Amino acid sequence: MMALFTALLLGFLMILDPCTLFTSIAAISYIDREMQNRRRVLTTGIMFVLGKLVTYFLLSVPFIMGAQTDRIHHLLEHLGEPLLCVFMLLCGILLLVVGHHHHNHDHGMSKWLQDVDDRSSWLWAFMLGIFFAIAFCPHRLIYFFTMVEMAITMSTPLNWLLPIVFGLGTGLPILILAWVICYSAVNTQVLTTKVKHFEKWFRYVCATLFLGYGIYLGVHILLEHVL
Repeated sequence: MMALFTALLLGFLMILDPCTLFTSIAAISYIDREMQNRRRVLTTGIMFVLGKLVTYFLLSVPFIMGAQTDRIHHLLEHLGEPLLCVFMLLCGILLLVVGHHHHNHDHGMSKWLQDVDDRSSWLWAFMLGIFFAIAFCPHRLIYFFTMVEMAITMSTPLNWLLPIVFGLGTGLPILILAWVICYSAVNTQVLTTKVKHFEKWFRYVCATLFLGYGIYLGVHILLEHVL
């Protein structure tokens, strides 16, 4: 039980790290972008958590099976941020166009993107969980590999549970906070009449967060290669 609690705590510490705090805020804004639809907020949040959980589990499998950590450590450190940069920019553009459709009732491409967003929000949330999971800051890798080292020394089936609990630790607090914000906003009398109007602009806020972080990562990666 102590090992499971430690894995959960390591996951929680991972999202509190200043390096990942912005991505946690972006995730909450994405999950809560349609506050009136609690069911969609819950579904999106669960899929986000599931994306993180599946990713950390799959990343842990080679190590538990006996693989060396150096090569995968290097791969995560160099590919995580570029992949997240591209995905953040794509999400930001999608949210910006869809938000414009909500606000101005446009047709054509924006309407098609709105339909895609409505039908596939769970898939976008799942992918968001995956990309947020693999975007390791170098010093943040210590949390993941500490959990991996614990899993290697544990007996079966406990060693397979640790990555799952770790993934829950990185995702559940975000889901709970997003749900509390959504529940409070919809049930507060003052906000209830304005929440639909607020949602339209909240998409712009969410899009700005995603685009801003995507651009920041792009500049950061470019400067690393130039300097």
